[in-house]
Amino acid sequence: SVNDADSLIVLAKAFKNDLLRWGIPQPIHLLTTKVNDELLNGFDFSTKQWGPNILFLTRIETYKGIFITLEAFLSIKSKIPSASLTIAGNGTKLNLAKKFVNDNNLQGVDFLGNISGNKLIETFSKASIYILPSYSEGMPTSVLEAMAFGLPIISRPVGGLVDFFEEGKMGFLIKSFESKEYEEKLCYLIENQVKRKEMGKYNYEYAKKHFMASKVAKDIEKVLLK
Repeated sequence: SVNDADSLIVLAKAFKNDLLRWGIPQPIHLLTTKVNDELLNGFDFSTKQWGPNILFLTRIETYKGIFITLEAFLSIKSKIPSASLTIAGNGTKLNLAKKFVNDNNLQGVDFLGNISGNKLIETFSKASIYILPSYSEGMPTSVLEAMAFGLPIISRPVGGLVDFFEEGKMGFLIKSFESKEYEEKLCYLIENQVKRKEMGKYNYEYAKKHFMASKVAKDIEKVLLK
């Protein structure tokens, strides 16, 4: 139980504040999840392609924002025919998501299912924007991985993201659940390749400095030594 712990590690300031309100007396340390260093082996940001390729990589569930994403992409496709959307992951809403695509004759959507290893690396490398309109999160590893692969982020102000996210420099956190607002930010990034690259480079450098497993392991070691 919490009371038996010598100290606690949490992934977001909001979680730490909750524990403090509950009167937890033990030291509470704020850390992050991590990106495996091996994931970026062979990745070269300078050769990254910057086509209008949007990536949604998580469980295919309503609470992860799959239908917000699809509705936004449906509107985008009528304005920017070259845009594409890759959906990676499985979940209880996968068939409904595929039905949405079929019912709307929505072109440019690719369902990959669960991916790992070289396919995961390839998918992140080919994408140029990452979207996760999730209803709630702790510290979403997929966002940190996307940043490490130099992707601008479009997400919501949930969990640990709000503790470090720099609006307009890393991407955009949108409070709303309305697909129109996500469509507008996606269109902005698709139509501004220079801005995509600028955000992507900033995220790539930030992730290397803060999110790699080797860095997080050292932070955990410091906590354990205390």
